[in-house]
This record gives sequence, structure tokens and C-alpha cells, in this order.
Amino acid sequence: MKFQRFHQGEHLKSECEYRNVKCDFCGKDVAFASMKEHVDTICDGAPVTCKYCNKKDILRTDIERHERRDCEEVPATCEFQAVGCNHAKTLTRKDLRHHLIERSIDHGGQLLRYTFAFNSQLNDFIPRTEYTGMSQKIQDDMTEVRSSLAEKFVMIVEKLTGLERRVESLESSRGGDTRIRNEVHELTSKIRDLTTESSNLRESNTSLERELRDKVSIIDRLRSKMNQMDESLALNTVKITDLQYQRGTCAQQAIYSYNGTLLWKIEGYQRKRQDAINGVKTALYSPPFYSAQYGYKVCAKIYMNGDGFGKGSHLSLFFVVMRGDYDALQTWPFRKKITMMLLDQGNGDHMIDAFNSDPQS
Repeated sequence: MKFQRFHQGEHLKSECEYRNVKCDFCGKDVAFASMKEHVDTICDGAPVTCKYCNKKDILRTDIERHERRDCEEVPATCEFQAVGCNHAKTLTRKDLRHHLIERSIDHGGQLLRYTFAFNSQLNDFIPRTEYTGMSQKIQDDMTEVRSSLAEKFVMIVEKLTGLERRVESLESSRGGDTRIRNEVHELTSKIRDLTTESSNLRESNTSLERELRDKVSIIDRLRSKMNQMDESLALNTVKITDLQYQRGTCAQQAIYSYNGTLLWKIEGYQRKRQDAINGVKTALYSPPFYSAQYGYKVCAKIYMNGDGFGKGSHLSLFFVVMRGDYDALQTWPFRKKITMMLLDQGNGDHMIDAFNSDPQS
């Protein structure tokens, strides 16, 4: 564009498409020609419209939070689909809340069936104690193989050293009769054979170590998967118990449970812990519950200030087998898998332990 020089200042100030102007929404300097694109696509302070609920004048910087937390029309899926909820209709966040309330009993049943099926699958896995034993045996075998190969290497090195010295001695001897040459040739052949054997042993050792490492890795992965399944099972059973309690379907669930699950909330925790520290009341018993409809009668026992080695520094939680109404129907001694979980009601950082009962304890 051409113009007289004395018009240049005015042009740069108010006419040039590439002059910098301040954005009305975010205050940033933007080229005049790019302002529309900036406001439509980039500017964090520009107002936009929610694509789900059509709410207007939401700042672009806030739209993601609006869709994630506030918008009632955002598409949502039922969290119980993983355990069998077959609600096919696309739900909004608002509809999902009504769905969860209306179908809470169905969801509880689906979760219960899923947990029982999950529990039956867990019974087919090797107990964690056996994993530990297998892992230790493999490590012991690896140590034994290494020790054996190390001894063979030492023997071979000693033989090689002795043979080399004999060869040097024969080569330094005067004369060149046939007997000495034959002996030197024989010794050289033995050295070659021992070298080959040493190389084979080294390759064999490398192969064995690789195979043992693979086996240990497999066991570690299985142990990790078992831990995850234990935690998932415990959380699911707690959800079922909590659902049943909230719905009031079983008035006795606050005291007794007949599905092998106890959800024990200790009221007045700080006061009771202080009583335990002062020696007023050191142990508490949970409400008794049954392992099944006609199963073992059991309960939990907790020392708020620890017991034994944990006294003064830990909580000590014990599983107690009680005298029950159906003991004549049971198999003795008690042999069951027990899962205990300390629920973190803040960050969800739960503590879990699963073990097989010890008939000698």
C-alpha cells in the first residue's frame, strides 16, 4: 500500500492490519488481522458456549471444569456396567443420578453376583504363601547352580594353569625327541578341550540364569495380580455390605452378617484409643458375623494401642473364631482365606492384607 510519508504515523496507529492491539478479554497484544482468530480459538478470557447445555458466557479457561464438574447435560455412563448393568440408553449426568437411585437394589444384586463369581475364580489361584515358597526355591536353585559352576570354573582354571606350566617346561627343555613333542601336542590338545568346556559352561550358566530370571518375573507378576484381586474383592464386598445397610434391606446387618463380610466402623476412635493407652480398655470386639448362612461364627478383635511386638506403636487386628450355632455342620479345624482391609475415608489409600488361617494359632 502506498501513501505519503507524513501519513505513515496515522496509518501505523489506526489503519495497518498488522498493528498490535490489546485483546478486550485477556489484555494481550495481538496483531489486528489475527484478532478474530485469537478470540474464536485461543483467548482464555473470551466467553464461549457449552456444547452440551448451551450455557453462554463461560470463560474459555473455565469451560473444561464446567464440563467436568457442573454441566448436567454431559453424557455419562453407569459405573455398574462393569458388573452387569445393561442400561443401553445414553445418560446425561442429571439422568445418571436418578438411574443410580432407582436401580440401587438391582445394582447391589449385580455387584453381589459379580463378587461371588470373582471369589470362585480366586479359589483357583495358588495361595500367596505358595508363591513365596516357589520364588524362594527358584532363588535357592539359582544359588546352587552358580556355586556348582563356580567350582567347575576354578577346577578348569587350575588344570589350565598346570598344563600351561608343563608346556612351558617342556618347551624350555633342550632336545627335541619325539616323546617330548608328542607330550606337548597332547597337552595342547587337552588345553583346547578344557577351553571349549569352559566356554560351554559359561554359555550354560548364562542360559540357566536367563531362564530362572524369567520364572521369577512370572511369579512376581502373578503375586502382583493376586494382590490386586484381593483388594478389588475386598472393596466390592464392602460396597455390597454398605449398600445393604443404606437400603435397610436387612435390619440385622448392623450387628450380624451372614455373607462372610463385616463392615466395622469404630465410633469415638480417639477416646477409645486413649483408653487403651491408659490401660482402661485395651481391646475391642466387633459384632459377630457368619462366614455363610449356616457357616462359622467369627468376629474381629482390635487392640487400639497394639499387642505383643506392636504394643505402643501399632494397631493390632485379630480374626477370632467363636462358638456358633452351626458348629456341628462345619469342617474343623477352620481353614479359610481371610482378607482384612483398613479403609482410608480421605484419600482412598486403603491398607489390605490377605492370608490363610493357621490351624495352630
